[in-house]
Amino acid sequence: MVPSKQSIPTITPDTPPTISTPARRYGRIQDSGAIRQRWLEDPTDPTCKIQPSTLTVDDLITAHWYIRTTKGNIPFQVSRNAFALGYANEAIYNETVTQNLAKGNLGVVGCENIYDILVGKGLVIAEGIFRIDGPQFSQIARARMQEIADPQSLRHFYVCDIVNMHTRKFVQNVLYSPRNGLTWPPVCRDPRIWEYNTPEYQGLLGTRIGKCAVYLVLEIFPRGTYYIARIVTWDQSCSLEIRFDIEPIPVSGCAGSFL
Repeated sequence: MVPSKQSIPTITPDTPPTISTPARRYGRIQDSGAIRQRWLEDPTDPTCKIQPSTLTVDDLITAHWYIRTTKGNIPFQVSRNAFALGYANEAIYNETVTQNLAKGNLGVVGCENIYDILVGKGLVIAEGIFRIDGPQFSQIARARMQEIADPQSLRHFYVCDIVNMHTRKFVQNVLYSPRNGLTWPPVCRDPRIWEYNTPEYQGLLGTRIGKCAVYLVLEIFPRGTYYIARIVTWDQSCSLEIRFDIEPIPVSGCAGSFL
């Protein structure tokens, strides 16, 4: 277990953000993100079919997944950011590799599903996600986190060195573009915060990696209780890093007042 001296870094607002409908600046990808934002906030939305996961590591072993766990520290790409939030600079985290051979049609058989994830109390860091079939990343991450901490301690989800082209193109070519007064690689290396319920926030939720973050929250928490409060992006040696901040929906923000 993570030493008790390490608390879960979080900032929870006393009142929910003011809700309005953001301008539609990014087309379908923003529309997709807005739908997933609503799934997190509104437990009555009938379009969301995702339920909290019950998958365990024992289930994966029974299904003949390869499982490896070692102790490690936070990867350097996001370490400075994570340490600033209060996470310990020690090799106390479970560094996990979970993989198996894909099944299915010709061209897929023999390819590998691979999840390289570091987990600790309050924290999930994805260093590698490659899925052909089988359980979703969010289910795997929750199962691996359960080995070291209560999954509902999750407050920060990082994705390192993003290679998914769908996500990279949106961030590097659309968000970091002259229309927003930005370039990629960014002139300023400081992390950029994309605030809740903005067009940019919704666009990020509509990317492949953004959807992973939404599904991770939905796999762990009952709908309408936790949400992604902000998304942070930055450049590390020309690679894209992303952090999703997960916070409780304030009590005053439940039901209609939050939606």
